[in-house]
Amino acid sequence: MGTPVLTPWWHGALYDTCSLITLVRILEHDASLAAHFPRPQAIEESLSADNLRAATAAAVRPLVTLVPVPAACELALILGRTTLSRSLSAVDLLVYATAVKHGLATVTGDRQLARALRASGVSCGNLALALQELVRGGEMNTAACDALLTHLEAHSELIIPHPQMWTTLRTYTFP
Repeated sequence: MGTPVLTPWWHGALYDTCSLITLVRILEHDASLAAHFPRPQAIEESLSADNLRAATAAAVRPLVTLVPVPAACELALILGRTTLSRSLSAVDLLVYATAVKHGLATVTGDRQLARALRASGVSCGNLALALQELVRGGEMNTAACDALLTHLEAHSELIIPHPQMWTTLRTYTFP
């Protein structure tokens, strides 16, 4: 028997709205990276006009599997069990409740949401950590990572502190 292949934590994870936008930018830069981000999940509310431009929502919709948010009574119970940062947006509260209800790992760029998820026992990280793991696992070389980070920065998708290069990403932690 060979060594079992471990599935990365972000495969099939629930993505918050900002992470969906960043994922679209990543795939704009290099469509072959889609193989490393299979089955991202999202809530319908993340794709609404309040949260995404129509063109971005149209690009995201075929990539994701939609996950239902908890019913109102479940939502009230889940949100009532914890004290969440008042800085979280309404859609992030729905992402939080959905991740907790379904036990879904979550990809988020929001540190407050990440802390709340971890406090509730839900694993989470961000796309920077996913890229970090791709480089460390040999799935992406550092030059390709630097080119991708430069592309993201050019589109104001700042996923790590400046300067956005592998030398910074290499030691990055979240949240």
